[in-house]
Amino acid sequence: MSEVSRYLPLSQRPRRDESGVTGDWSQRLAAVLEALAVLVDDGVAAPDDVARLVWWLRANRRARLGAKLKRREPLSMSDDQAAVLCAIAADTSRRRPLADLAAAVLVTLDAAHSAQRSITIDPVSLGAVAVARALSAPLPVRAVLADVTLEATDGDWAVGHGRRRRAPGSAIVRFVYGRAPLPEHHQETERHEEPDDEGEHDG
Repeated sequence: MSEVSRYLPLSQRPRRDESGVTGDWSQRLAAVLEALAVLVDDGVAAPDDVARLVWWLRANRRARLGAKLKRREPLSMSDDQAAVLCAIAADTSRRRPLADLAAAVLVTLDAAHSAQRSITIDPVSLGAVAVARALSAPLPVRAVLADVTLEATDGDWAVGHGRRRRAPGSAIVRFVYGRAPLPEHHQETERHEEPDDEGEHDG
């Protein structure tokens, strides 16, 4: 089975309702874009990064290919960026591949990190983006993942092989994209029951 199937709750997982699972990531993309729009409204997202993302999400396949070949993308836009993001999120007429979701997740995480803001992205989105990137990551990242399994503390997914290291999903995504160093291991805390002071006592 594929790495994505192995690590994500998308297929070949314990029995659950997966009738809604498709190759279309538009609904999850919409949720990320709405979160990014809030960061844009708060002035903590880099306008150029948002402009690139908007251009990418609006462009057709031919335009995207041309931009890659020419290595040229628009760096600014005059429209209200938050409103544009929300409009793209509301557009249900276009199926969205995982690459679109990955682009939006990365811009959103970068904006939240630079502003030291906490932001919630659903675990399946983070996991899908991380696993897809891990399969084609640069050699240094793949070398780490050959010896370390990065498990999300906030989702049912993991990437890599070897000794276990638990970290937030956002930190794992930023690592596999070269945005951050290998995340610190988050120790699992054990819950200890406090003695019941009102219980029965001998004597």
